[in-house]
Amino acid sequence: MIILNIFKRCGYRIVTCAVFATASAATLATAFVPVAAAQLLPADDLAQAAATAKARRTPVLIAFMEQSCPYCAIARRDYLTPLQTDPKWQNRVLIREVEVDRNTTMRDFTGAKTTHRAYARSLGVKTVPTLIVFDANGERVAPPITGLLADDFYRLYMEQAIEAGLTRMRRGR
Repeated sequence: MIILNIFKRCGYRIVTCAVFATASAATLATAFVPVAAAQLLPADDLAQAAATAKARRTPVLIAFMEQSCPYCAIARRDYLTPLQTDPKWQNRVLIREVEVDRNTTMRDFTGAKTTHRAYARSLGVKTVPTLIVFDANGERVAPPITGLLADDFYRLYMEQAIEAGLTRMRRGR
C-alpha cells in the first residue's frame, strides 16, 4: 500500500512535468517562427517602382539584405514588414528588397538589366542590412542606414530617411 501511494504521488509529478515540458516546447516552437514568413517585395524592376513613386510622389526605400543574415531577419520582421503594412506609411513609401547574395535578375532605376548582387556592389553596399531611400530618379535622398542600429532608434532613423524622401518628392526635385 505504501509503495502504491508513492507511485501515485510520483506519477502525478511525472505527468505534471510532462505537461509543462510539452507546453514549454510548444511555446518555444511558436517563439521561433521562421522569418521567411515576413516578406518584402523584391526589387525586380526599379524603373517601374520609380514610375509608381513619381505618380504617388513618394520615395523608394531599398533594403539590401541576405537570407542567411540574422540581423536582416530582425530588420525585415520587426521593422520593414510592419512599416510596409502600416496604414500610416503605405502611401508614403515604396519598399523593395535587394538580396545582395543572389544573382537574381532585376532592372535598375534607368531600366538597365542587372542582378541584385551587381546592383548592391554598384552602390557600394558592403554591410547588411543597409537601407537606402531614393527619389523617383534613383538619387539618394538621405544617408544610408547601415547595420541594425540601436533598437530604440532604428525605426526613427527609417522614418527620418523616408521623410527626407517625401520632402524632396513633394518639392518636385
